[in-house]
Amino acid sequence: MNLKDDKSKKIIVAVLLIITIIMTIVIVQAGPYNNNNKSDIVVDIPTGSTVNNVADILKENKLIKNELIFKIYVKVSNNSSKLKSGKYLFNQTYSNNEIIKDLAKGKIYNEGIKITVPEGSTSKEIIDLLVKNKLGSDKKYEELINNPKEFYGEFDFLKEDKIISLEGFLYPSTYYFEEDESEKDILNDMLSAFKSQYNEKLQKKQKDLKMSLWEVVNLASIVEKEAVLDEDRAIIASVFYNRIDIGMPLQSDATIQYAFKERKKSITYNDLKIDSPYNSYVKKGLPPTPIANPGIKSVEAVLYPDKTDYLYFVAKIDGGNTYSKTYEEHVKNVEQYRIDREERNNGGTK
Repeated sequence: MNLKDDKSKKIIVAVLLIITIIMTIVIVQAGPYNNNNKSDIVVDIPTGSTVNNVADILKENKLIKNELIFKIYVKVSNNSSKLKSGKYLFNQTYSNNEIIKDLAKGKIYNEGIKITVPEGSTSKEIIDLLVKNKLGSDKKYEELINNPKEFYGEFDFLKEDKIISLEGFLYPSTYYFEEDESEKDILNDMLSAFKSQYNEKLQKKQKDLKMSLWEVVNLASIVEKEAVLDEDRAIIASVFYNRIDIGMPLQSDATIQYAFKERKKSITYNDLKIDSPYNSYVKKGLPPTPIANPGIKSVEAVLYPDKTDYLYFVAKIDGGNTYSKTYEEHVKNVEQYRIDREERNNGGTK
């Protein structure tokens, strides 16, 4: 063995030793903060938090030893865009991988009063639900919902001139509220959820379409109330766009329903004549405010509508819709729906 070979082997051994030391340090730093402490720690990851924000919060709560190594583990595990906001229950025996796994799965720690806001709920329905669960007063909620300026400090998207109400922006989801939370804090949580769902991709698409947020959410709220099946949302959106393009009223029963204090079982011919800015049979264009709080699927349908020539649609008894390009076709479809409904109500006999 010559001196050159001996020197090369020593260098290789030294490099391997250094790599081993580094790997050991990384493994230790990414391991549990304290294997002997199983005391519960609740951490709150705010909506919109970046990986850096999450690392800071975990470090402050003594759940990770090294922020940089935690961020490397997040990146290597391909979870950079998957960490979800909410409250989590951890303890110091959790490793970085275990924490990342829970955050990516959204394994949220649920505490407080559970409130589920269904898609398509109106602000009035949301208020009734909250008050029923002893979470504030209806008067205060109404005051705040009708005054978006109260929320300008945290939510810039509300600053559009036409946004005169929080209707449409109280995102339908499941929430957990403390008994002593204020009405404003509760509405803040719902607005934060909307902000989180209305991501940069959707915002960019809105700008590409040269639409305002008010227009997107307003039309999405109508689509939400008209659609039964997910696959119909983008088609319904196309129908309303086609009507707008030719100066035709939207003619949506859902907007008229919003004009009434209590929802009616069905809209009558006389209802189509009421003097209301929400009567889309008489008034052209969008109503003054959204008519409900839509889910993200209806928002996406408005931003990514199907391309069709349809101007009319009528419900089918199976929950879907039949679409048509002309009024004559529409009349036939309405009659067919009436026949199908009567047949079903009569037990399948004509």
